[in-house]
Parts: sequence; C-alpha cells; structure tokens
Amino acid sequence: MWDTMNASREKVVELHEAYLRSLEPAQARFRVRLSEPGDPRLDDSIESLDAVNAWFLTRVLEPRDAETADLPSWWNPARPTAESGMPGSGPFTSMQLALIDEMQAYVAEVMTKARPDATWVIYKGHKLESRNGQTMLQIGKGRPFPVRSAIYNEALKAFLYRREVPVKQLSELVRTAVAC
Repeated sequence: MWDTMNASREKVVELHEAYLRSLEPAQARFRVRLSEPGDPRLDDSIESLDAVNAWFLTRVLEPRDAETADLPSWWNPARPTAESGMPGSGPFTSMQLALIDEMQAYVAEVMTKARPDATWVIYKGHKLESRNGQTMLQIGKGRPFPVRSAIYNEALKAFLYRREVPVKQLSELVRTAVAC
C-alpha cells in the first residue's frame, strides 16, 4: 500500500482522487466476477454482506500465482506482489489484491446506498497515526470508516495469519457505522 502518512499533500490528494475514480470500475468487475449460478446475490444491501463475505474469505485464500491482474490504485506499484518471488514481496498476489479491491468497492457501494449522506474524506488524525492521508467514508459526526482497511485487514487475518474470520463481523461493522 501507499504510505499516505508520510506522503506529500499533493500525493495524498492524487491518491484520493484515483481511489474514487477506481470505485465504480471495481464494482463492475465484482459484479462480473459474481455472475455465476450459485454465487451470492449482489443487491447492495447490508444483508447481502454475510454471503458475499463468506464467498470472499474463501476466494482470498486462493493465491493463483499463475494469473495476474492490474494493481489497485491504493497499492504502491514499487512494492512487489507475492507472485514476483522477490524478497519483501507480498503478502498478496495481484489477483488477490484485485479481489480485495473489488470487495471493498462493493462494501463502499452498500454503505453509500444505506447512507446517501456519506462522503469520502481524506483522514486527518494525530500526526503519528498511520491512517493519515487514507481515503475513508465519513458517516455522521463520528470517526470516518476505513472501508479499504477493513477488507484488507480481513484478508490479512484469513490468508496470512490463517485466523478464522467470523463472516458476520463485516456486516456488524457496517451496520454499526451506518447507524451513526
């Protein structure tokens, strides 16, 4: 990922705008990816998140080293992906990063449909906070919701740390965030 905490203001704005431009195409790719019979239904509802998240958590465990995909706007292309085999690469392949990108775009779509008043903001917290400069979804007056980080962290827990991730955890986070 890009280090937005230490990036210039101009770079942070550039990354924010690129992220926002990438949401709709990622949502469209996700709809194509989940168009097979038996795939979860993408109806943009919070209720759909449990089935979609179960599907996601299964698929993110499949690295698919032989396939490649375009890197998401939030991934620093100077950082090699897992399929490169270079020291310090990974932990995800470009295909896994594309899947994470599409999943977070769907979650963003669900949240903005549930809360049309939500706005995308560049997070500004304490000067040493690692999330500074990240694009987050502001809902109400509380702390912005880190859509991308929530999905990326879920993928890290499942794939890298091999921890069981409760499927309902994501929908509960989203419900709490949109209730503000």
